[in-house]
Amino acid sequence: MTKMNRRVALGTSAAVLLAWAGTDGQAANAALVPDTIRVGLFLDLGSKYQSTTPVATLVSAGGLGLSWVGGQGNADYPAPGGTVRFAVDAYRAMVLETADFSTAQTVLKKIQASSKAGFVTKLTKKGKTVYQVSEGVYSTATAAQSALAKWAAATGGQSSLTPAYVAGPLALEAGPYAGAGEASAAAVQLGNAGFDAFVAVKPSAEGTAYVLRIGSASSQAELTKIQAAVAAAGFTAKLPATNSAYAVIRDDVTYTGSATNSAPLYALPAAGGAALQADVQSDGSIQVVERSKNKYRGSMQISVLNNNLAVVNVVGLEPYLYSVVGAEVGSSWPAEAQKAQAVAARSYALAGGVTYQIADVVDNTYSQAYNGLGSENANSTAGVQATAGEVMTYGGKIITAMFGASAGGMTADPLEYAGNAIPYYAGAVKSPDDGIQKGKLDWYRVALDSGTVGYIRSDLLADKGQKNEAGLAMLTVTGDNVQVRPSPRVQSDVQPIASVNAGTLVLSLGKAPEYTNNSWVEGPLTADKLLATINAKLSDKNKIQGPLRTLEVSETGASGRAVRLKANGTTVQLYGDSWRSALGGVKSTLFKIDETARATIVGANGTSREVPDGGGTLQVLGGDGTVRSLDSAGGNAIVLNGTGQVRAITASPQFIITGTGYGHGLGMSQWGALGLANQGYDYKSILQYYYKDIKIEKDGAS
Repeated sequence: MTKMNRRVALGTSAAVLLAWAGTDGQAANAALVPDTIRVGLFLDLGSKYQSTTPVATLVSAGGLGLSWVGGQGNADYPAPGGTVRFAVDAYRAMVLETADFSTAQTVLKKIQASSKAGFVTKLTKKGKTVYQVSEGVYSTATAAQSALAKWAAATGGQSSLTPAYVAGPLALEAGPYAGAGEASAAAVQLGNAGFDAFVAVKPSAEGTAYVLRIGSASSQAELTKIQAAVAAAGFTAKLPATNSAYAVIRDDVTYTGSATNSAPLYALPAAGGAALQADVQSDGSIQVVERSKNKYRGSMQISVLNNNLAVVNVVGLEPYLYSVVGAEVGSSWPAEAQKAQAVAARSYALAGGVTYQIADVVDNTYSQAYNGLGSENANSTAGVQATAGEVMTYGGKIITAMFGASAGGMTADPLEYAGNAIPYYAGAVKSPDDGIQKGKLDWYRVALDSGTVGYIRSDLLADKGQKNEAGLAMLTVTGDNVQVRPSPRVQSDVQPIASVNAGTLVLSLGKAPEYTNNSWVEGPLTADKLLATINAKLSDKNKIQGPLRTLEVSETGASGRAVRLKANGTTVQLYGDSWRSALGGVKSTLFKIDETARATIVGANGTSREVPDGGGTLQVLGGDGTVRSLDSAGGNAIVLNGTGQVRAITASPQFIITGTGYGHGLGMSQWGALGLANQGYDYKSILQYYYKDIKIEKDGAS
């Protein structure tokens, strides 16, 4: 998807997103525009939102420093080097322990072929360096035990210094120590005695306390045995306080792939509320490897939420928008379109407050596209800076400024989504979105002699005035090896359906714009596929019964968007954007459905028959006088309807969905904003065109 084509997703509850603050439009408290925003990169909020990773790797050329978050002590903990990793201190399948690094790497690669949670930890035991290969970040010992059985074959028969086992988060604690050096020396002593011992940091009144975590037990009984063994070896250790915050530091060689170049991995407890913040030690950015290696401004806060790692980027509001605007609209778009997008994006980001429990927004289209530094450009940054602090308000409250890529010529009416009008939306207004088609050629839908129906680009055909026996227009192919495409576009990953040479005559079934986010066609879609995707959105009692024979738009809203459909003659009720996924992921709900098997047949005796009706096959009388069964006529038959329009029909139900626009269509259309900017509208006029009765305020001042 290009930067221009990304859009804001409507989400699962239109009624929530379309709610507005205030009741009578009178001025309320001045809008507050904060300096920073919290962006969730990885979060687990259950059914509301879920984007998880078993490990997060942060990299900064300028080095990283860590500190505790939330009043847990404010002294920085300098992380060595510029790479730091984070995970949950949870249950793991301990697959192998070996003194041979290459063996550890071989086993790790087998695990990584099907798991993102493979780890190699380096530690000292009994006077030598060993490598522990583990898999998983599991919330229960039972889950880790199942994984252990799965990975038994990954060792390839390699001998292990210890039998495979389930490692857990239960450990003893020793210390505190005077510093990291003293704690590391104590870990070596315990390791030489045969114990797994790791330096850990804990928040304290002084900032950070250094302790040891001894053992990785998966049950209280195992921990009791470790405690007895540690005492028998002459070491002092105790059970840590329940639910205490800590971060155990493992010497991780997974990411570096080198026995001599490791990175610290901070494992945070599933409970206890521990949260660490990573900041660059000098100028620079923080790269998050697991987020497509994107680089970000600001700080990263790492914690555990619902047993999964949570990573939140705390960044300045305006720098956040540099990336959002750069991702949402084209870098070459005029300044007024950039400014309009900046104000809309700022308003949308702030309207919901802390929407995602520990984050205001997330970094994808559930909120707004945000890719860090990689999406920034000079024009988007200028647009943000020129409108710094400006938001749209209604009744003194910042509005949820919905926007999308293209409205398809007409924005949506809120009634089409929520059944409840919103004062600051204009409803259905014309939107100049056709700029997306600029420079693109039309395509002809054509039929070949074989009965194959597809698309050929208009510059590869010539109309020489030829007609067939039925008087229908025939077009002449002007080049050799001209590809017939299943839709009006060239797709490198979709094979052409036929190839024709110069001089070939093809039957014209009409002309269509090239497939874009403003004009598109999907299909033919099979009845079985659509039945499955529609029923997936319906409750058991409302599912469509039997095969899908007919599917039609039965009601549209003020903008022309589909509101209700009928399947097999029965109304199917879904709301808003649910129709898009129900129909296999179409770009918008501003569409029409061509039922390729749907027709009214008038017989020789004047009686009519509606098909499909399950009443047997149809016989087709061709222009040459031959009669064929439609089932065996190559899949398509070309017919004239009562008004003289030519049409391709099929024996079995198939559906072609033709539409305009990309996205929900509510609020501002980004391509429409470009069109208005090119007509001379400034950004405020653009915003007031798409959002009625709003004010544009800066820190509460009109």
